[in-house]
Amino acid sequence: MRVTIDDETLREQVSDPEALAAWCAQHPQDPRTVAYLRMLGRLDDAAIAGRLALAEEGISPVMRAVRRARYAHVLQWQGAFVAAEEQLDLAAEETGLEDPTSPSSMSVLATVFQHRAKSRFDHAQAELRESRGLAAARLWEAALEDARRALFMRERLGVADESAIASSRQTLARLARQDLTA
Repeated sequence: MRVTIDDETLREQVSDPEALAAWCAQHPQDPRTVAYLRMLGRLDDAAIAGRLALAEEGISPVMRAVRRARYAHVLQWQGAFVAAEEQLDLAAEETGLEDPTSPSSMSVLATVFQHRAKSRFDHAQAELRESRGLAAARLWEAALEDARRALFMRERLGVADESAIASSRQTLARLARQDLTA
């Protein structure tokens, strides 16, 4: 199974949804199920799984941040942009609770910035559809700044593999067009 990112929407596309659904059914407790259910469009199921993953006791702050970012991504796809951004802000804080200079913390923080950029991108699109151009432009600029941060961290600080760096470049390229269209 292959997952690609659409250049226009910045949303994942799954090559074999049936195989992914079967994996989710076999691994309902795996925290990655949240993201996979979201990719399948099963947003209510993904939200429930995301809340359960966050409720698990004894996980490190960095792992909680990863789970919170996945849950926030679900909220984003549900159109709950403010709630998604609140979760991403919390996730950013959580990445620094252990050792803010550790490679794992930096990697997760770059991921949080990337997700927040995509959420703000979607939110800007929604604002534009509602003829709120000024709000859309502000969100777009904030998304662009987050995308720049994520790419900088991934490229310059050595906290990501090439596929993560490519994803950040793709996000930044889409936002840099600043066309404010879907």
